[in-house]
Amino acid sequence: MNPSKIIAWLTGVLTLLLALFSFILSFNALTDLAAKKGVSVPPLFPFIVEFAVVIFSMNALYRSLHGESAKWQWALIIGASLLAGLFNVAHATTDLLSRVMAAMPSLFLLLSFETFLGQVKHAVKRQALVKSMADLNQEVDTKRQELDQMIASKQAEFETLVEAKQNELATKSKELDTLIDAKQAEIEKLTSKLEGLKQELLDTKNAQNGSLLLARQTKAEQDQVTRERRLTTLRDILNVNSQAQPSTLAKQLGVSRQTIYNDLSALQEQGFVHKNGHGWEVSK
Repeated sequence: MNPSKIIAWLTGVLTLLLALFSFILSFNALTDLAAKKGVSVPPLFPFIVEFAVVIFSMNALYRSLHGESAKWQWALIIGASLLAGLFNVAHATTDLLSRVMAAMPSLFLLLSFETFLGQVKHAVKRQALVKSMADLNQEVDTKRQELDQMIASKQAEFETLVEAKQNELATKSKELDTLIDAKQAEIEKLTSKLEGLKQELLDTKNAQNGSLLLARQTKAEQDQVTRERRLTTLRDILNVNSQAQPSTLAKQLGVSRQTIYNDLSALQEQGFVHKNGHGWEVSK
């Protein structure tokens, strides 16, 4: 057996015995006092006084356990205990020691009974706390079971989802590999075709370069002939009219003024013409 329970039971039993002995002493004194004062039924008087303390104490305990105020009950308890003590003191002899001894049973009855009620209150609260803890543990176990079930369910759903996604990923990977192979084959085909087109373009470019070079040579020869003819014509015009302006010469020959300036500079370098104060003069 738990030592704490043994101590609690032993304390409770001794407290009740102390209360019983105090009640017996106070009962005898109050009964004797009631008989001397002519109370019709003397034994009922101590029951009324002492049991009032018990009733008020039980009511105070009940209200305290339910979280209610017990101020009035404690006032009644103290009042009834003082009343019993005063009656016991009045029954005792006039010396101080006798009166102190007469007051002790009522006081110890009050203290012992209140100690017992305090122990009962503590036991009730402790039992309620234990019950609350048991209920809380049961609720925790229930919630834990629900949580475990939910975790298991979610884990199963997660594994199913992962498996489905893995299968989907594998299918997509195969489709991607097939598409990559097809694109690579298409790229190789286009690359081969591009190389052919590059070679064809190179051949065409070489042919065009040859034709272009020939055309440029032909044009250069034609330009040279045309320029020589234009220079000869320019010399003839200046031989007739040495004061002709470059703009007039450009219109007559159908070229720009810059071309005329270039031609005059060329004739001057060749020594065919030279410039005087009025214009260009053909050298003799």
